[in-house]
Amino acid sequence: MGLPRIKLGELVLSRGADANWNPKMSHDLSSGLLLCAAVATLSSCSQVRFSEPTANPESADPVLCASKAQCDVYWQRAQAWVANNSQYRLHTTSDVVIETDGPVPTQTGLAFRITKVPDNIGGARIYAVSACSNVFGCSPAPTEGVAAFKRFVRN
Repeated sequence: MGLPRIKLGELVLSRGADANWNPKMSHDLSSGLLLCAAVATLSSCSQVRFSEPTANPESADPVLCASKAQCDVYWQRAQAWVANNSQYRLHTTSDVVIETDGPVPTQTGLAFRITKVPDNIGGARIYAVSACSNVFGCSPAPTEGVAAFKRFVRN
């Protein structure tokens, strides 16, 4: 009576006399390990880095505007800043959202999403979030991008 054999594609497993499974491969094991390493490396590239308020306190708070006139000026400044400072094209522009395309893992530039939340007295809060998905880093850092945005909008 022969030993049981299981064939999985190119991998053949057979049960030896010492009760251990002995894999016998018809192709080089190193190519499989190389493939696994490449998949693991590429999956880490898809991580998106967002602006973290704890890294730069200036980027944590929203920009506040007290009147409709001030909010309109701030919103125009916000759109101009994002159009001139983001590596990506504007994707959405409305009365409450400014958003760029991106981020793309091969690029170090920042993508932005700016939102305006009106209050009950004619003012609003303007929130900014930046993101980058390059595994090697972003230029500028997401928190620095948000801080620069807020300085421009306020001044």
